[in-house]
Amino acid sequence: MPRSLPPVHITDSQDAQLAEYRAVAGQAVLALIFALLSPVALIDPLLWAVPLLGLLFSVWALRRINRYAPALVGRKAALLALALSLLFAAAAPADWLVYRKLVGDEARQVADLWFRYLLDDQPQKAHQLTMASQLRQPLDDKPWDFYRNNPRRRQELEDYVNRPPIRTLLALGPRALVRFYQTAGQDRDNDNDAVDLLYAVTYEESGERKSFFVSVRLLRTKLASGGADWRIQQTDGGVRPEGW
Repeated sequence: MPRSLPPVHITDSQDAQLAEYRAVAGQAVLALIFALLSPVALIDPLLWAVPLLGLLFSVWALRRINRYAPALVGRKAALLALALSLLFAAAAPADWLVYRKLVGDEARQVADLWFRYLLDDQPQKAHQLTMASQLRQPLDDKPWDFYRNNPRRRQELEDYVNRPPIRTLLALGPRALVRFYQTAGQDRDNDNDAVDLLYAVTYEESGERKSFFVSVRLLRTKLASGGADWRIQQTDGGVRPEGW
């Protein structure tokens, strides 16, 4: 006679647990994953898509849960994901705009100093601003000694002052009125920032008021020490603003 199997008894509590089982919305899980990854949006604008995906899946999850409740759960996870995604979806562009504003303001300070040196007939100091900080001399009266004692650098300075925009600004001197016109461009590559600024230079000649534009491209390089190095990378005269 075959051996009988022991009877299996399911208690009322087990029946209740099985009856109360409800599936978790997959969209809520995906929304929470993207929401937890949303801080990467502060690194690069290309990653702004991460919190946006978190928002998309959060809304999708909440709509499905509302439609299929009580068979579908995950509302708390979807709401948490929605809050986190909204936070970083707003914080990332704000952080980006603030950073660009601060970098642009720093660039203008360096460019303004460069113009001031040229209009004050100090081309040696203006030329120093085109060098990396580790090669730059103190911006006092000693740069003349640096050029006098270094034939290669002296030739670089002579070539520099013969460039059209440099020569014109030196010739105008205090007669020129230099005004910031606009930021023509701003780019970021890894830890380096490039800023293109446009300045209007106005002067009087034979009783007639004349103007021309000078573009200044500045490069900001992050140093190993944590600071930043600014230098004038390129200058052009006779340019015209877009739509001028």
